Amino acid sequence: MEVVVYCASHYRNLVILNELFLHLIDTLSLPLEERAARRALRNFTEDAGFDYFAYLNLRGQESFAVSNYPKEWQDLYVQRNYLRVDPVVTTAKHGPPIFLWSSMDAKRVGRRDVSRFYKDAESFGIRSGLSVSVPFGFKYRMVFTLASDKAEVHVSEDPDPVTAAIAVASVHSRLGAATQDAALATDIHLSPREAECLRWFADGMSMPDIAETLGIGYRSVRSYLDEATRKLGAANSRQAASIAIRLGLI
Repeated sequence: MEVVVYCASHYRNLVILNELFLHLIDTLSLPLEERAARRALRNFTEDAGFDYFAYLNLRGQESFAVSNYPKEWQDLYVQRNYLRVDPVVTTAKHGPPIFLWSSMDAKRVGRRDVSRFYKDAESFGIRSGLSVSVPFGFKYRMVFTLASDKAEVHVSEDPDPVTAAIAVASVHSRLGAATQDAALATDIHLSPREAECLRWFADGMSMPDIAETLGIGYRSVRSYLDEATRKLGAANSRQAASIAIRLGLI
């Protein structure tokens, strides 16, 4: 199925997105190193007529992104905690598996924080795009986005959702454990005591021993560990310790 992509300012050449997705699947099935996988994604993005790609791994407090977005935009995104207001992320969680978006959506939404998000994104040449959202696990999402500096992207026919989903799964298989370009969960702040108790717990120390080492009561240790677990969105203290280590919090 041929998908014709148009831009607001000029006519684009015919782009067979499904064939490009299939080619991407074949390429990423090879035993590629991370650098080669990123290069394949850049080539795919250019061939599809876009400027940037972004792979988002939405896993609660462990969410992260791998992309070729400008480093300045990645830093600003994290600094301003845009994960909470990013319309692409919101739609990916609750909307269709494949969708178009543009900065023109800000006027329809009418929210100041969304308008600010799009205004900042536009300053880095990110104005519109196409995103594919694929659920994995119980409540997590893989999101693959193609972004353009054009005002709007029009697609005459939707890409095949199955092909697109397999392509995103292929991206996930290569970048799910890749070097992160941005850790998106930046609003986690452990108190010194919470971090200290969690660090000792991660080292295998029991709660009574932690209490004795720190000179505090057992119930206080339990309270600090429970609060750290809550902040990290973990199921138990052991998982909280694992998450905190990966996020560099302890």
